[in-house]
Amino acid sequence: MSARGTSKDEATPTEVEIAWLAGLLEGEGSFAMIRSRVGGKIYRYPQIIVNMTDRDVIARVAGLFGGSVYDVPRYIEGRKLAYRAQITGSGAAQWMKDLYPWLGERRRSRIDEVLTEYRAQEPTQVRRQRACSEAAAKRLRSDSTGQFVTGDSPGI
Repeated sequence: MSARGTSKDEATPTEVEIAWLAGLLEGEGSFAMIRSRVGGKIYRYPQIIVNMTDRDVIARVAGLFGGSVYDVPRYIEGRKLAYRAQITGSGAAQWMKDLYPWLGERRRSRIDEVLTEYRAQEPTQVRRQRACSEAAAKRLRSDSTGQFVTGDSPGI
């Protein structure tokens, strides 16, 4: 089982809760890598998502994920209101690991694909440090004033 439950608000899920969630996700959930574009760069993160019309069930999932219940827009008039719970990033990756033994072959295969791609990426902390170092390297410190200036500034 995972190391979840380190904060006061988030309890460690029991084996029964994990098994229940696995059964629900086997039929109603999806496991994916999603894209996020930030500052012209594309980042990819694992995501678990489940939609259904039973709000109480989605509220229970959201509670396990430590998230919220979202309304799903109705695109066809007269359809029942649907709800969504989701988790993204390292939390989703940990849930995938915890759910794995309880899932069927097709879902396990998908989780293998998602986690393989996720592990192959540069860790967020390393990526952020590299981006900061690259930005700092583009700046030069003037010896006379101590002010930061770009490398394109005349007279330096």
